[in-house]
Amino acid sequence: MPGGMELKNEVLASSTCALCGACLDWCPYIANIEDHLVLRFDCNVPDGRCYAVCPRTFADWQAISKKYLPDAPENIEIGPYFKAYKVKAPIGIEGQQDGGTVSHLVKTLMEDQLAETVLLTGSDDHITPEPFLSSEISEIKKAAGSRFLASPGMRKLIEAQARNVKKFAVVGRPCQIQALRKLDYNRKPDTPAMDVISIGLFCMWSLGWDFKNYLQREFPGEEILSIAIPQHGFEVTTDKGIHEVPFEEVKKFIRKGCDYCLDMTSELADISVGAFEAEKGWNTVLIRSKKGQELFDKSVSRGFLIFEEYPEAELERLKGASIGKKMRGLSAAQEAFDRGVKPFVDLNSEMYTNVKKLAEGKVE
Repeated sequence: MPGGMELKNEVLASSTCALCGACLDWCPYIANIEDHLVLRFDCNVPDGRCYAVCPRTFADWQAISKKYLPDAPENIEIGPYFKAYKVKAPIGIEGQQDGGTVSHLVKTLMEDQLAETVLLTGSDDHITPEPFLSSEISEIKKAAGSRFLASPGMRKLIEAQARNVKKFAVVGRPCQIQALRKLDYNRKPDTPAMDVISIGLFCMWSLGWDFKNYLQREFPGEEILSIAIPQHGFEVTTDKGIHEVPFEEVKKFIRKGCDYCLDMTSELADISVGAFEAEKGWNTVLIRSKKGQELFDKSVSRGFLIFEEYPEAELERLKGASIGKKMRGLSAAQEAFDRGVKPFVDLNSEMYTNVKKLAEGKVE
């Protein structure tokens, strides 16, 4: 397995980094300055854990998917899943976004002791992401709401291991769930498997931290309270009111590494959650594993969540959006490969050949 210098050359230098944070804190060589990762010294370690966990280094993603989601029916567009639901919490949590589903799944994890601690992401200023480990229900509201700036939250894995956490839960973006799976998939034979449950978030892209500077210039002296993307555009709520920001301006701050992402719906998670765009106040939920189904059922039985069958028209729209993201990511990956960048997927695999055919309307 390659090490730190290969990570630098293949990922950091090529701007394909997803800022998942999984490579941080394993060794003293890699550091982050806000949302930029740097290798501070040459690293000659030949078997680097940083390289093994990175979602932008090569992996057999189909094999990983089959290992961790062996029972769910495969789906080219949105990944393996058993069932899609329209979900919301009948009683909200302060600061929640959309239906509050993630907050109440986390509450269920804690109350039913399905996990000793949960990796969450909060913010002190409603903009800058702050990952933290928690086992306290009172802290869930700290993580309520969406974070649009990229967070290197997976660095907290090393802290969880230092705490000797046996049952762990993660709430993360698709790239972070990929890193979580790779960490276990590439573990040494004498290392015990991780007892982990993952809640994956839908994600089209993350913003660079320089977006904070943009907001400060646009709304000087105003306190940012929340950021949202309703159907009509991009909204920033401050203590002075709601501001609409042109999406063309926002796009300038999308991280370059997001161009290469092929996963919109956290396809390797146990349960995936996103906005239900057709109706405000609801979430889309995809059940992908038996663990995910158990968590969802417990949350419903406690009265934390209510659900409806997922509308077929919305499911087709979701699949179309996901295929669009895959095609853009494959195009970016191919262009990078043509420039000499080592690909993190097999561009000629059956999986991605079928994606291309589906996009062209050749697969029913």
